[in-house]
Amino acid sequence: MESIFDLNERQLKNGDVIDLHQTVNGQNLFVVFTLEPLDIRYAHDLTRKYEYDKFEMLAPSKFLGYVEW
Repeated sequence: MESIFDLNERQLKNGDVIDLHQTVNGQNLFVVFTLEPLDIRYAHDLTRKYEYDKFEMLAPSKFLGYVEW
């Protein structure tokens, strides 16, 4: 997997907390558990894996052209 960078151009790493600035299942904070393989968990319950497309979650906004997290 190639490197992924946040809004502040910091490279994503294991343990990073992502604030999506919108909610998914009532939550907006997520933790990057591992990068290889990509495993993202809900911050309020680390046993719960993010069940949707993780790469789409990290991709730049289709409307803005950059990542919002």
